[in-house]
Amino acid sequence: MKLSEYLDESGIVLDMTGGSKSEILSKLVEILTKTASISDSAEILKTLEDREKLKTTGIGSGIAIPHCKSAEVDRVHVVIGISKSGIDFESLDRQPANFFFLLVAPENAGSEHLKASAKIVRLVRDDQVREDLLTMASPKDVYDYIKSKE
Repeated sequence: MKLSEYLDESGIVLDMTGGSKSEILSKLVEILTKTASISDSAEILKTLEDREKLKTTGIGSGIAIPHCKSAEVDRVHVVIGISKSGIDFESLDRQPANFFFLLVAPENAGSEHLKASAKIVRLVRDDQVREDLLTMASPKDVYDYIKSKE
């Protein structure tokens, strides 16, 4: 399993903006609707917001991995938002997040979504990878870079 299998260039945004966690989640779901056939994006957004109320998915080091399972998708999808300046996501380390990896899996995904999440963490825990991603000029550059790291 490769992270790039769950990504699409149209699901990568390099100029992520937002003033709150809710705005970021909403924008990530909006990006998701460009890569997946979804009839009820509000259901996904509500599930993500409910998940965030339990515990933040802002794991620190500028990384947030909001995630959920939903009957709205038929396979695992990952979309990426990158903010060069960083956005408050109520992260565990109280620092702004630069990298938002939305992970949405079907309800029957089993452990596949956990494996995808682990792949994301392994990729971005490297300081150099995070620095490199911040310099990318296009979604294709990000996609190709992630593919090269697999």
